[in-house]
Amino acid sequence: MRVQLAVEEDVPAWLELAREVEPLFGPMAEDPGFARALRSNIARCSAFCVRQGDDPAPVPLLGAVLFDWREAPRHHIRWLAVSANARRAGIGRALVERCLAGVRTPAEIAVVTFGAEVIGGAPARRLYESFGFAPAESEERGPEGRTRQVFRMALERTAPRYDGDPATRRSLR
Repeated sequence: MRVQLAVEEDVPAWLELAREVEPLFGPMAEDPGFARALRSNIARCSAFCVRQGDDPAPVPLLGAVLFDWREAPRHHIRWLAVSANARRAGIGRALVERCLAGVRTPAEIAVVTFGAEVIGGAPARRLYESFGFAPAESEERGPEGRTRQVFRMALERTAPRYDGDPATRRSLR
């Protein structure tokens, strides 16, 4: 499984994944605003996906994420979904790890996810909590009428480590 940058050829598969998760997320696939946001994220290299079999596009997507870094040091996971037939295989974790890998510290990452009483949203909440995200303020209800909650995580600046290489030591001075 490889997390890859999404490309324009992924759009139909992305919209198909959106259709699949609409019972939880609310309507998206036919929303022109969602397609515009997706294409904007693809253009600025902030849309990542896991394709079926790691094949090049166009193939079905097993999972996908939109990551907004434009307001650094504040970052936002704007949308993350994993296909039902690929859940519990580490795809959501790999997508979040890919987002976090590009963050310069110190930083704050936020995501709006499902409220505590949304049974189908419990796996998403557990995923974010496993990374150290903590529940914060409530958010407006989603388009399907269910509650939403912001989760936040602060990443502190970490000191670079000396790995024993003299070249690294010079660069740390």
